[in-house]
Parts: sequence; structure tokens; C-alpha cells
Amino acid sequence: MDKFIGLKLDGRYQITELIGVGGMSDVYKGIDIMENRTVAVKILKSEFAENEEFVRYFRNESRAIAVLSHPNIVKIFDVGYEHDLQYIVMEYINGITLKECIEQKGMLQWRECVHYTIQILRALQLAHDRGIIHRDIKPQNVMLLADGTIKVMDFGIACFSRQNAGTNTERTMGSVHYVSPEQARGERTDERGDIYSVGVMMYEMLTGRKPFDGDTPVAVALKHMNEEPVRPSEYNSNIYKGLEEIVLRAMEKDPTKRYQSASGMIRDIEAFKNDQSVTFGYFDEPVRKPEQQAGLLDGIKTTVSKKRAAKPKVKKEKPKPEPVEEPEEYPEEDYDDDDEEEEERPRHNFILPILAAMTVTAIIVSTLFMANVILGAFQTTASSSNDYTMPNLIGLNYYEARSLYSEIQLVASEEYSSEYESGIIMEQEKAEGRIVKVGDAIKVTVSKGTRTVTIPDVVNYHYSSAYAALTGESLTVQRVEIESDDISSGYVVKTDPVAYSTVEEGTTVKVYVSIGPSTEDTTVPSLVGKTASEAQSLLEDNYLVPKTQYVESSEEAGTVIDQSVEAGETVTRNTTVTIYVSDGTVTEEEEVDLGDGITDEEDTTTTTTVINGGTTNSTDNTELDGNTVILNIDIPSKATNTYYVTVYNSENGEALTSTITMNGSEYAGGTLSIMLTGEGSMTVYVMAKSPRTGLQMTFAEYEIDFTTGTYYRSNYWSSAFTIIDS
Repeated sequence: MDKFIGLKLDGRYQITELIGVGGMSDVYKGIDIMENRTVAVKILKSEFAENEEFVRYFRNESRAIAVLSHPNIVKIFDVGYEHDLQYIVMEYINGITLKECIEQKGMLQWRECVHYTIQILRALQLAHDRGIIHRDIKPQNVMLLADGTIKVMDFGIACFSRQNAGTNTERTMGSVHYVSPEQARGERTDERGDIYSVGVMMYEMLTGRKPFDGDTPVAVALKHMNEEPVRPSEYNSNIYKGLEEIVLRAMEKDPTKRYQSASGMIRDIEAFKNDQSVTFGYFDEPVRKPEQQAGLLDGIKTTVSKKRAAKPKVKKEKPKPEPVEEPEEYPEEDYDDDDEEEEERPRHNFILPILAAMTVTAIIVSTLFMANVILGAFQTTASSSNDYTMPNLIGLNYYEARSLYSEIQLVASEEYSSEYESGIIMEQEKAEGRIVKVGDAIKVTVSKGTRTVTIPDVVNYHYSSAYAALTGESLTVQRVEIESDDISSGYVVKTDPVAYSTVEEGTTVKVYVSIGPSTEDTTVPSLVGKTASEAQSLLEDNYLVPKTQYVESSEEAGTVIDQSVEAGETVTRNTTVTIYVSDGTVTEEEEVDLGDGITDEEDTTTTTTVINGGTTNSTDNTELDGNTVILNIDIPSKATNTYYVTVYNSENGEALTSTITMNGSEYAGGTLSIMLTGEGSMTVYVMAKSPRTGLQMTFAEYEIDFTTGTYYRSNYWSSAFTIIDS
């Protein structure tokens, strides 16, 4: 048996079962005893607990998720270190991985693919805005719930892009089938690496296969770096061209050619969702299969070889050197070199003018070229049919501008703006009226709208953790201390605005922090004559616990006719006050005295009562002491046979009454009154037995306070009589 099963961490998290095994940590299912909820507990494996690098990865995950609060990101509740264990307590997800979904279905419909991808991109956009790069996006790290909600998890190798992240020396490569080319090369990665991985996942969802595969991880990584993927439509002819363009652009090997942000990719996907016939013009030529590319190259080589073979070879004759006469030997003192100097001097004089002419020519050409460039930059009049006058794009929707001015190619980058709505162009590289060439790529800046953040749910977080999560979202925190009977001191009771509200960056969030339960006294309000709901609200407003008991009375139904603690009395907070509420079933002639439950002198009705186990007929003048309670047991209308009824002490199972024989047809839909005596408080249960079938079953439970002479029914099973009769 696993040694962690049954372990209780921090006196709060009870480990129940192992649900997942990872490379460096195991995931367990557990119960948060304080919150009574199921959680997932990730525990770092013992063999890595002393390895600083693995511990850093493990803490990175907790730190990464702690500053993220998003419906599509697995929520983190707590981080702890105990008994040499390092663990993270997270939201428990009851679902399957996206990988399992793909394996079950083979290929997903485009609507499913788009629905899941948008959720993944929204989660990544929040992470990227917080400076966090996931670096291990793959279907195994995406959970799919039954309602179609996506949850991104496992930030184990995430890095903070604003920090100085290492490169080659770090073992930070994600799953090789989904890794970006730059990550495969060991280079520093940014959010565009995550975009590439999302593109690979879309490819797999739409085709049922990965774009690159191989016998070894190295072989797969090399393909990511060097080979172009086969177009998805080669495997699935039903893929729309626009959707295929989105996938292939996300998988561009050059990061500068990919989507530069998750929101940019979402914008194209949303455009495709609205119109499946849309195309984006990212690719003019089809991407060839690797084998086609190889064949094309082979064909080119073959053709070139044939041409070379067909060309006749002409052997050029080298000029024959003139015969060199052996110089006559002269005495050394007679040697004269004046002729050699005369031959070299003219050749030297010709070279200098040539070099000077070439220099002057180069200067003239350069000057003309630069002048042409400078004049072209400020040219406002078209001089040829290929020239195009730059329009004013600022204020236009990006897609509208691209449709209106198809002669130029718009390359978008994004920035937040409080002045322009999302999707509106707010800057353009070339000013209005300038001359550009048809087909030129023009850079534009598109607004991402006002920067907003979602307030994370930090209720039940320790204030320090809540502060880190909120400030990590660029929010301002204002601490407000309040008393709380339910939340431990130092932990968050609530926030204002509430969790998951969308607010502007920098908004001040009030964090209400518990200082523990109040020890102050309070005054009991007057409740008689008020409705039950009004009385309950008054008690709660005065830090008292209301308990309601309905009694027979001629007062209007729902009206409070008495209270267990007198009005004006001072008691400690959280004291329970019972309110007696009229059920309106008794006429004035049948008035019941609330004090002892026995009818007054004008009422001659007798009730069947059990006193210490014996059945008697008692009049309404019976005197009862302070430790006696008459328990009115409701009998359902389904009880039509004869039954044996007994009352037991829930604590020790002791019978408090002898067996009472009850005629169901007489009591069906009414009450059976039983008198009990005792001290303090007691929980009892009432059992019915069928003499015909021999079956017996508990059908009611009551909480009795003999000190005040009150009780209330805590549980009731009206079907018990049907079960024991069958």
C-alpha cells in the first residue's frame, strides 16, 4: 500500500488514493477537511526532494499558478512543506485529458477543435500577460470536463519571461512532439513557443496524427527544426482552407512569422467561426511533403546533370609560352637594370587612373541610389502602375482594412489601449499619402482594448497568499479585518469586488480578513408577533443562531408566539434561540398551552401518551415537571397497518420506551405523542417494525433539550413504512 494513503497534511488534507504518476511528482486525490471538498495533492517524489533543480521546477509550478486565476487554468489552493514533503494542493478535475479524447475519437470535428483551442489560448493569454511561458503545452496537460470546459495544468517547467531564463544548460524541453524549433535547439523561448505547440495540437485534433514522428526523440526534434509539415488537408480533405492557414501559421518555424500573441490567434479563429469561407492569404503556394521536396530536388539535379552532359566540351588551347632565351652571362659589375625599370613604370601608371575612375563611378552610383531612396520615401505621386498610395488605416477594424485594401499586406502587432476598442488599428508604419509598392507588407498596431484582469478567488486563502495572487494580477489590495465564526484568523473571508469579476488593471480590491470569532455579548431581540423569517433575520443580525419549532396554535400560521430566551436578555454571541411558530391548525376552542403541550381546562380531548413506556389516556390537566418533554411524532399517511414503535437513545442505543403497538389507520397523517423524561440534551431515533413482515427501520430522529423542554426533528424518512410493509 502507498505510504501516503491516509496521511493528513497540515492537519487538513487527508490523502485518499493515488490518481496519477508523473516524472518528478505523484498526484493524489484527497479531502480538504476544513472545506469539505475533494482536492488533488501533487507531492514531489522523494528521490528529487534534495535535488535543487527539481525543487525549483516544482516551486515554479506553484508560483506560476498562484498568480493565475482563470476558469481555464487549474486552480491552486495551497502550497506546503511538511515531513520533508513538498506538495501543492490543487483543484480536483473530474474528467479526461485531451489526449485521451483524441485517442477515443481519432479526429475531432472542426467545431470541437476550435472550441477547445480558444479556451486553451485564453488561458495562455492570461499567463503570457503575467510574464509566464508554459513551455510544455500538449494534450496530456489539458483536461476536458464533461461540459466541454478546458483546464490547462502542469506548469512544472514554466518560466517567468521577465526573468533571466537560462537556455542550453536547463533541462526545460517539453514533450518533443509538440516542442517549438527554437526550444528544440535549446534557445531562449517566449510566448510564441507556446503558440507553436497549440498549432501542433490543432494539427493532431484535425488529422488524428502528429505532424512529425520518428524512431527517437532526437529524430522528431530535427524534423521540427528542418522539415515543413504536410498540409492537414492531405490527411483530412474536409478541413477548411482558412482553418488550415491558422494551423500552419501557428506552426511557422520562424517565430517572427507566427502569431505574435494568443489574442491574435483567437481573433483569426473567431473570424473563421463566423465565416468558414474566410481565407487569410498567409500561404500562396502549397506546402509540399518532405518526400515531394526531395523528389523535386532530385529532379532538378537530374535535369542539370543532363544539360551538362549534353553540352559539348571545347578544349581551350593555352597560349604557348614564348621561348625564353638563356641570358648571357655578364660580369657582375657590368649588369645594368635600366631596361626593366622602364618596362614596369608604364604599367604602374595605367593602374592608378583605372582605380580612380572606379572609385568616382562607385561614389556617383551610391549617391544616385541614396537620392532615389530618400526621394522615394517621401514620394506622394505614383510613377508606375506598381505604385500604391498609402491610405489612412487608423480607426479601422483590422479585418475591414485588410478587406478594403487588399493591394497591400497588413502585418499586425498588438498593444493594450484605453483609447481604441479591441481590433481597431491605432498605428501604421507608412503615413497616409506615401507611395508604396503593390503587395508590400505594411506593419500596423492593433488595439487589444482596455487592459482588464479577472479577480482571483482567494476566499479561505491566507492573507499573504491572497496578497501575492492579487498583486500578481496588477491589482491594489486594501486589507479590512472582520470577525468570523467560520473562517480561521488570518484567512480571507471575502473580497470586494467578488471573485471572477472583471475590472481594470490597478483597481483596489478590499480583502476582508478574519480575526476569529467574536467574544462579545449580544442582546436578544423581541421576536413574538413577527413572522418566522423576520425573527430569523433579527437573530442572525444580532449574532445569534435561530432554531425554529412549529407548534399547534390558533395564531396565524407562521407567526412567532414565543421564544426560548426572553427579549432583552444579554447572552454570548452564537447562542441558540428557539422560536416557537404557530402552525395555525388549532381553533380557539382547542387552544393549546405552549408551556406544557397539554390542552387547557376548556379542552376535554384526550391524547394517547406513553409515559416511561406505558400507554395511558391523560387529560389536559396533567402536571409536567421541567425535565419532561412530550414528543409529538409525525406518522405519514402511508402507515395503514399495525406497527411496533420504539424510541431509542442515539448515543448508546438504549430503549427509552417499551414497544408501543400503533394502529396505522388511526394515526396515519397525524401524530403519536410520547412523554419522555431526562437531563440536558439528547438525540433520539424512532424505529417502526412490521409484525407482518418482521422488517424494521428508523423513520425519524429528534434533538431534545430537557432543560428548556424543547425539541426539533433533525431527520425524517416517510418511505420507511412502505419499505417495511413490502
